Amino acid sequence: MSITLILHEASRTGAPRVGGLVAAALMEHDAVDVIVMRPGPLVPWLERVIGTERLTVCEGDEFAYSVPFKRRLRAAKKLLDSRDSDIIYVNSVAASPFVIAGKQAGRGVILHGHEKAAELRSLLRLDGTKVNLMRMVDAVVLAADTLGADMEEIFGFLPDLVQNFGTIIDIEDVRMLANEPMPPPVNAAGEKLEFGNRFVVGMCGVAAARKGSDIFFQLAKEMPEMDFLWVGGWSLDEAPDNLAYADFLSIKLPNLFVTGSVDNPYAYIAKMDLFFLSSREDPNPLVLAEALVLQVPILCFSYTTAVTAWVARNTIMCYGPPNVTDAARVLRSIDRAEFSLPEYRSLYDSAISRFEVRNKLTPMLDMITEVRSRMSVARSPQPIGDEA
Repeated sequence: MSITLILHEASRTGAPRVGGLVAAALMEHDAVDVIVMRPGPLVPWLERVIGTERLTVCEGDEFAYSVPFKRRLRAAKKLLDSRDSDIIYVNSVAASPFVIAGKQAGRGVILHGHEKAAELRSLLRLDGTKVNLMRMVDAVVLAADTLGADMEEIFGFLPDLVQNFGTIIDIEDVRMLANEPMPPPVNAAGEKLEFGNRFVVGMCGVAAARKGSDIFFQLAKEMPEMDFLWVGGWSLDEAPDNLAYADFLSIKLPNLFVTGSVDNPYAYIAKMDLFFLSSREDPNPLVLAEALVLQVPILCFSYTTAVTAWVARNTIMCYGPPNVTDAARVLRSIDRAEFSLPEYRSLYDSAISRFEVRNKLTPMLDMITEVRSRMSVARSPQPIGDEA
């Protein structure tokens, strides 16, 4: 018996990193191999965490959304046919062809859901999934407990085996990388950010409408007394959906600095005085957990994320969608000196253990055992006629 875990892509976003950590943890209990449907910058990290011999990265375009679903399904079947794994762990609804291929091959299928309702609808429009998907799933793992309602709303069904897995990160790795030296961020005029002189508000991700890069820009414009730092892709070649890029070039705010795409965001996050999650929608933002591990206070909005339960207890949370008016009001009201006190920042330490994968693994292993047990019963000869 073994497990094949599917990642829909190798981006640096939350879902692929969670999948890599889950695979690494399961490898201590089971034989695991990983298939990545599309290459990306996360591959070197996956090779380090999982091992090159257990990793298959699909280099072609067979899983592009422009390819008809039937062809994507055939490609998934071909990959699974060369493996004898009895469990297919599909780490995102975006990897739906492997759900169907796994079920058609008689394997047990576990789906790890990361998407909120809007993203699920988008996948249906792109023919990235099918409306009857949940009928082919044996068990569901949720990145946040509220996502179960989203899945049931869109697909009309959930299996009886459901686990709220929540957020996981590699705590030791984040802390280690935060100490590495990194080149200084620059503003539109090419001036470098000097940490320690002024209060720094930061955000991390590929600049896009969904990430609220325009909101972040407008907040920096509204608050010239603070410095603002965007960690991640910002220029149009890195972030083609960046709504703020034209204004960034034309207005040249002196207090808005960017790093561009980086392999190690943690060295920058650790230097922030406040992390502002400007995203319009971000179901399970791992970066919030990473900021807490680095003892960085957080400002966010309730409509952004599906993990409001723990976020509300450990951050400054405003009700509603992210907006400049409320964010500026909070920034003007905070005690900047208090935010820098070690005693204040250490208050987050009590929340950190909830992000450790090993603390969440037992229920997942029990779920896998139950799926295998049900598969065994389903395959057992059943009495017929007078034997019934």
